Amino acid sequence: MKLFFLALSILVNSAAYGQTSAVNITENYRDIVMENGLVRLTIVRQGGEIRSLQCLEKGKWLELGGGRAAMYFDANGGAVKEPTGASGKPAKAGYFHPLSSGSAKVLIDSPEAGEVAITGEESAWFPFTTEAHYRLARGESGYHIWAIYRHGIGMAAAGLGEARFVIRSAPGTGIFMNHIVDEDRKGPYPTSPQVGTIQDATYRLADGSIYTKYDNSAYLAEHHVHGMAGNSVGIWMISPSNEYIGGGPVKQELTVHMDNVLLAMLVGGHFGSGGVNLADNESWSKLYGPLFVYINHGPNPEAQWQDAKLRASKEITAWPYAWLKHPDYPLERGSVTGKVRIPGDARGAWAILASPGQDWTQLGNGYDFWSRVNESGTFSINKVRPGKYTLFLSGANQFEDYKQENVEVTAGKQTDIGVLNWKPVTHGAALWQIGTADRTSAEFKGGDNYRHYGNFLRYPTEFPDDVNYVVGKSDPKQDWNFAQWSWYSKKPYWTIKFINDRAIKGQCTLTIGFASVEPPRGRTTNLQVKVNGQEISVVHLAKSGPAGYRSGCQDSVYNVVYLPFDAALLKPGENEITLGHKEALPFSAPEDQRRKVFGEVMYDAIRLEVK
Repeated sequence: MKLFFLALSILVNSAAYGQTSAVNITENYRDIVMENGLVRLTIVRQGGEIRSLQCLEKGKWLELGGGRAAMYFDANGGAVKEPTGASGKPAKAGYFHPLSSGSAKVLIDSPEAGEVAITGEESAWFPFTTEAHYRLARGESGYHIWAIYRHGIGMAAAGLGEARFVIRSAPGTGIFMNHIVDEDRKGPYPTSPQVGTIQDATYRLADGSIYTKYDNSAYLAEHHVHGMAGNSVGIWMISPSNEYIGGGPVKQELTVHMDNVLLAMLVGGHFGSGGVNLADNESWSKLYGPLFVYINHGPNPEAQWQDAKLRASKEITAWPYAWLKHPDYPLERGSVTGKVRIPGDARGAWAILASPGQDWTQLGNGYDFWSRVNESGTFSINKVRPGKYTLFLSGANQFEDYKQENVEVTAGKQTDIGVLNWKPVTHGAALWQIGTADRTSAEFKGGDNYRHYGNFLRYPTEFPDDVNYVVGKSDPKQDWNFAQWSWYSKKPYWTIKFINDRAIKGQCTLTIGFASVEPPRGRTTNLQVKVNGQEISVVHLAKSGPAGYRSGCQDSVYNVVYLPFDAALLKPGENEITLGHKEALPFSAPEDQRRKVFGEVMYDAIRLEVK
């Protein structure tokens, strides 16, 4: 099979790579045009949008763009204290084009490569300087893109919540028929007309189906390529490294969606990860990318997809790119190795190098690197930028991460930090546990089937009597739902039953890890916890992210609570713990009432201990 796809790749691209035309740049008062005989980019001088994106197809130039802007760059963020605009009201930025006042300039013009850059200057309401770069090389069926942000002296405190490159291709299915996220999510764009809007970017179609762009979200930990494919041409966004994304391996972001939109999300927080946050006069710069926009040719979408994956592997191997000379992009890297020692099995846990701080999921100012811990308990993180990091270990059925500060990475050297003794946080002997502490609810019912709208609609059918879990008998994969909605079938709570063969003395601790929290009233959860009918706590937690209504099984923000109670509440024989939203309403309630209290919690794991 591998030989087949290799041969297919050669077939797909032999015509393209046979072309060796030099890169040619022409300019006029309006545009800068770069082409290499395979790809042609028409860049608008004012603002730097790619007005036209073309590829050579059967000896003719084929327009891939969909109108005024085939590719553009935008952002969402601004000053922490909003300055007053001309109207006397705060001048909020929102989504905007930070390069709109900039002028595109040619930085490199040679037969081997061309590079064009656009710079947007800081303003009172967006105190950053912003750069976007496009690079086209000889013989390449595609072009590289990257962005640079800077902040410094004289600039107000600011935040950056989103930044992205966006390709809008020709509408309809004339060129691109399929959108492809990964092996499990590839298929035709919906062609049924929209007949209603349900929520943000979520539409009811005339055929009765529902389409939402959030279904195509991906974990960026090991995700490097997504795109659009057609009868003969495909276009792909390839990210060889995700070191710049912020938020580490649990980061989820948008990829490609309806209306033929292809995304490169540089900064984003769609599932609760953090952005960039800077103080007054803080000196900071960051380079996002480069990414490779790859255009290929093949007889069908599957052939184009297989070739795109091969090209992604090539780009990953070439990282960091030797041709990019920039102080914010060191070419000489280091590596970090270590061994994890912990009771139990550390296999599959994440080893994460992040900027110094407390929560690696929320640190967006710097660069992150990670790898899995292997079956022998060792890990190796390669191609790391020189600098000082905090090392985190996350997973391995632990509610609390391991943390080691001041890990120094030196260019050209391997840093071996030796054996890391990860001491579990415990509260006595474990009586039982539901789930695995790994920040996700994926191991529960529906946790492997969440990338679609309306996950809550399955609940009353799959759990007509709500969740009644019997420790030692029930199967988490079948008997524990991945989300506890604030709507219920018959009872406003879930039940955990377990048997004690004797009386227990001392203090019990119920530990609950939350993979996601969406408060029913938009402020805090009110999750009532009872032991044999007696309330031991009402858990109050703020929103962690939108996983409940944006096709997820976890958010980046993770919460863990420890609920102690007197072991005398337990008795010999059968015991019961219940978990329930205090605002919960039955599914049978009128929809307008249920909408007012929509919310959920997703449990990572629940453990009962006694000491």
